[in-house]
Amino acid sequence: MSPATEKRRALVAKAVFWIGTIGDGLLAVEWFLISLGLVRWPIVPSFFVGAGEPYRYAMGIGALFMLGWTCVLYWGSRCPLERRGLLLITGLLLFLAILVELLGYTVIFPGLLTYDQMLWGNLVRGYLVLQFLFAYWYSGER
Repeated sequence: MSPATEKRRALVAKAVFWIGTIGDGLLAVEWFLISLGLVRWPIVPSFFVGAGEPYRYAMGIGALFMLGWTCVLYWGSRCPLERRGLLLITGLLLFLAILVELLGYTVIFPGLLTYDQMLWGNLVRGYLVLQFLFAYWYSGER
């Protein structure tokens, strides 16, 4: 494999790692601010607005996990080809999030999200799934 191809593979993987790092970092800050009750923003990407202490508590826990995944993706960006498996894991977790939201929307909590919230949230996640899976595939040896 040529050095140019190797560099291109690393650049694609690194770019997707950074997109995930920045996105997850912003979500962690947003969720943390919601958990503190400082803002009452709709959460991205479903634009759901919750209320009450249990919701704020859950957002605080979610913010910690999102911060953790931010760190994992940043770590992956440091050696993108060697740690490309994180791209696959991230893509699969996002796909699982789509399935869980669809199940929640239709069976467990019908009516909690509007159709538009469910649609836009899953379109964003679907795009991210494709992006992470493509970067995983593209950064592999051929």
